[in-house]
Amino acid sequence: MGKLRFTQIYLATLGLSALALLLNIELSNVAGIAALAIAVVILGLPHGALDFAVAKSLNYVTGVRTACSFLAIYTAVAGASIVFWIALPGTALSLFLGISIFHFAADWRTTMPLYARICLSAMLLCGPSIVNSAVVLTLFTALFVSSDVAAWIIQAMQMIFAAAFLGFLYFVIAAVASKNIKSGWQVTEWIALVTSSIVLTPLLHFALYFCVLHSPKHLFDVSQMLRVSLVKVIVISLPFVFLTLLFAWVLFETGASDALDTDLLRWIFIGLFGLTMSHMLLIHLWHRA
Repeated sequence: MGKLRFTQIYLATLGLSALALLLNIELSNVAGIAALAIAVVILGLPHGALDFAVAKSLNYVTGVRTACSFLAIYTAVAGASIVFWIALPGTALSLFLGISIFHFAADWRTTMPLYARICLSAMLLCGPSIVNSAVVLTLFTALFVSSDVAAWIIQAMQMIFAAAFLGFLYFVIAAVASKNIKSGWQVTEWIALVTSSIVLTPLLHFALYFCVLHSPKHLFDVSQMLRVSLVKVIVISLPFVFLTLLFAWVLFETGASDALDTDLLRWIFIGLFGLTMSHMLLIHLWHRA
C-alpha cells in the first residue's frame, strides 16, 4: 500500500473541499487563516520536527555536544532566515518559492525524473497566480512585500507555470508513449494537484497539499528510515513541535498587531520560511546520503 493511502486521503479531502465550495460553504478570512494555522500545527509541524531524528541517522548527532551544536546551527539558520525576510521581504519571498519548488519536488523522487518533478512542483506552487492573482497579491503584501515587487513576482510565477506545464506535458506524453505510467492513482494525483492550484483559493490549496499530502509522505519516509511505526514517529516529533510552538508564540507576541488575520498569515509563512531553510538543507543532505 505504502504512500498510496496518502494520495487517496488527499483526493478525498480535495473532493470534499470542492463540494463545500460548490455549496457555497466558505470560512471567513479570520477563520480560514486560523484553520490553516491549526492544520499546520497538527499535520505540518511534525514532519519538520523529526529533523533531529534524521540528523541522528546521518550521524550528525552522536552525543550531547553534537546535539547542542546541531540544535544551535538549526535554530540559527531559521532565525537568520526570518531576519532576512523582515529586512528583504521581496528577495526572501522569491527565494522561498524557489527553494519550495526544489524541496517539494522530492515528493516524487522515486517515480519521476528530476525535470518532471520540478515541473509538477512549480505548477502546484505557481498555479494560484493564474486565476487568483488578486488574492495572491493581497497575501504577498501582507508578508511585508511591496505591491510593485509582489506584482513582479506574480508575473514571474505565471511564466514559470506556463514553462512548467509544457515541460510536464512533454514528460506525460513520453511516459504514455513508453507505457511507463504504472498507476492511475498517480495520474489522478497529478491532475488534482494542478487543478487545485488553479481552482481553489491559494490558502486552501496550500493547506491541503502541505498538510494532507506532503507532510504525511515525509513522515512515512522517516518512519521507514528509522524502522519504526508511523505512530511512534509522530510521538518522537512532539517535543520539537512544542518547542517550535513556543518559538512561534514569542515571535507572534513580539510582532503582533490588532489585525489577527494578517498577523497569523504573516507569521505562519515567515515562520515556515525560517524552518524550511533549516529543514530543506538537512533533507537535501539526507536524500543525497
